[in-house]
Amino acid sequence: MKAYIQSYPDGMPHNHNFASAWYGFQEMGWETVAFSDYAQIQDSRPEDVIVGYVGIVQHRLKDLGHVYPDLDYPEELQAFLGRKIWASTLNAVSCAPETWPVFVKSRLDKAFTGTVVQSPADLVGGGLQGGDLEAWCSEVVDFVSEWRVYVRYGRILDMKRYRGDWRLMPDPAVVEQAVREYAEGPAGYAADFGVTADGRTLLIEINDGYALGNYGLQEILYAKLLSARWAELTETEDECDFDRVYR
Repeated sequence: MKAYIQSYPDGMPHNHNFASAWYGFQEMGWETVAFSDYAQIQDSRPEDVIVGYVGIVQHRLKDLGHVYPDLDYPEELQAFLGRKIWASTLNAVSCAPETWPVFVKSRLDKAFTGTVVQSPADLVGGGLQGGDLEAWCSEVVDFVSEWRVYVRYGRILDMKRYRGDWRLMPDPAVVEQAVREYAEGPAGYAADFGVTADGRTLLIEINDGYALGNYGLQEILYAKLLSARWAELTETEDECDFDRVYR
């Protein structure tokens, strides 16, 4: 059992997410290997978990011949969004003032930071030279607190706040119902929920579990979630699924 952790040349994990995964895998007895260059993981086995930035993990999955779906807004969870969401491009948004204000985020992972667009000036610096980026557009919603729900094999592990008022938690009944409705979801993922200014609990988006920010999930649980999704995508055995006999 081996996990490769994206790190600086001195072996220090690049960020707290990778450090959490490193600690979690170490605690479960895995061999952890620091890497700072893609060439260092080109000979990794399919069952070796890669912990790193989205682009690095996607690169390795592609090299192994595996695909990863776009999970942002699953069809099964449309009723939990509470707002209109549609696919577009940055150029189309800039030419459609009738849709402003509109929240825009990239359909490519982290290609640009999500932002509320009220004029073309808000899109400056968001595109690629000579290209027109695909984007998700959404009606603007006033979220006053935002929380990440971590899910592994259909079971909620924990919920952690990452933005806004700590006193305003999502309605647990709504969260649990959404997870039940998403029964065919990945083996490991996170569902971001927000509480609106008028008190509604809405789904913000789904985040795939192969490269996932950790906002306070216990380290072993975090490593188990990463392992579950990696194994599912690579069609290998989840070496962290110690509790499979109890499900």
